[in-house]
Amino acid sequence: AEAVTGVRAEIGDAGAAAASVAATGSGSGAAAAEPGAEVVDATADAGPDLAAGAARGGGAGPQGGAEPGAPVRPRRAARLRRLALAVVVVVVITLAGAGWLSAKVRLADTRDRLAATRADLAAREDDLANATRRESLVQASIEQVQASIDLAVADRAWFEAMAANIQLEIAAVEAEQAEVATAQMLVAANSADALTCFGGVSAAVDANRSGDDQASADALRSSAGACSRTLAFATGARFPYDFADPFVLTAPDAYYGYSTNAGAGDVQVIRSTDLVTWELVGNALPTLPAWASPGATWAPAVLARGGGYVVYYTVREAASQRQCISRAVATKPTGPFRDDSIGPLVCQRELGGSIDPSPFVDADGRAYLLWKAEGTGGPPQTIWSQELTADGLALTGEAHALVSADRSFERGVVEAPSLVRQGNAYYLVYAAADWNSRRYTTAFATCAGPAGPCSKPADGRILSSGTHLAGPGGVEVFRDRDGALWAAFHAFSEPNVGYPASRYLYLARVRVVGEGLVIDAAT
Repeated sequence: AEAVTGVRAEIGDAGAAAASVAATGSGSGAAAAEPGAEVVDATADAGPDLAAGAARGGGAGPQGGAEPGAPVRPRRAARLRRLALAVVVVVVITLAGAGWLSAKVRLADTRDRLAATRADLAAREDDLANATRRESLVQASIEQVQASIDLAVADRAWFEAMAANIQLEIAAVEAEQAEVATAQMLVAANSADALTCFGGVSAAVDANRSGDDQASADALRSSAGACSRTLAFATGARFPYDFADPFVLTAPDAYYGYSTNAGAGDVQVIRSTDLVTWELVGNALPTLPAWASPGATWAPAVLARGGGYVVYYTVREAASQRQCISRAVATKPTGPFRDDSIGPLVCQRELGGSIDPSPFVDADGRAYLLWKAEGTGGPPQTIWSQELTADGLALTGEAHALVSADRSFERGVVEAPSLVRQGNAYYLVYAAADWNSRRYTTAFATCAGPAGPCSKPADGRILSSGTHLAGPGGVEVFRDRDGALWAAFHAFSEPNVGYPASRYLYLARVRVVGEGLVIDAAT
């Protein structure tokens, strides 16, 4: 549009120029054509603007005609004008065409670039999608590998734990094999001691059957050393003969052990200076009071009082046939103890009788006696406590119930009490369940004092049957000369469990851990 407007402006300027030339060449009239020359209407060829210019220059007539022989300038000018116009049109058309072609080329190029860009974008989107898929696959692979690693780690941990358990089992078997081999070697090496022991025991049994307690004690005494070595090699027991319900007294010169009646008499007594090697002393209670039946004296315990010693023991009352508790006195720990009583010290006949006496001396010097009520056919078995008089020969004040059989593992039985004080805490140790079986066990309770009250944990067992020892019980806690706590207890030696098999003496350290007791004994 701009080109057309410019062309029209140039045509107008050309018309004006032609009119000026015509006016100058003709003077007052029109130029005359040469004879025979072709007259060309310049105004017709020049267009409307050129005709208008010719009109302004003059009309026909003598003044407007060309003179004969004058140059034909208007025709040349018209040709020039037509040529200029044609050039302009060609230039305009050429420029327009070139612009159109350029625009078309640019448009085509732009479209090509746009198509290329779109193709590139599509390719990039495909690449991105592929990369996303690859990333998902890689992540899935990583998770799978991690899961495999976790499984491998778990498997390795399981295998390592299994290997560790196998190693422990192998070590335990090897240790047992070593123990057996050592025991076999020691037994073989000490066969002479074994023969001497068996001979002495046989002689003691024969003497006991004939009623000769002195001969029985002499036979046991003469073979005690050999039997101790033989039994220690085989079981770890501290004394080679039956020594049930043991009690250990710490005296200025030695340690003395007492037990239920067996081959050495009604109250067997042994002696040691180091708690390791023990020698048989004999029978500490040669005679029983008139109201008691012979052959059933159990669980003796000794208390030092006023320069002498009092032994408390269980004995059957002839009149009621109930087990009751009596006392006897002596000037030495080995006896002989004399019982001048006319009746039992304690005998809860309405509760089935009373057994298992155990004395306790508190920090203030006051002494107490603990025992067990049988509970036969009546209330549950109960452990009791009552204060003793200063000489230890009688009870004073009221009796107090400490604990009763109310735990499933106790199987209705609580007995063999022993009270110990450590700091400001009181611990009651007692036996539970059937004494003649592997179920026999030792447990504890905590108490506010010698008169209670006492409290039992849900399961207070601290000493039970194992692979070597069965039915550990009858525990009596005592202190050595250095004040350390010990436990004396009896147990059957596997596989000989139950009467008439012997219950041997064992000793172990006692520790207070937290609010409970630990007996360091391997059963």
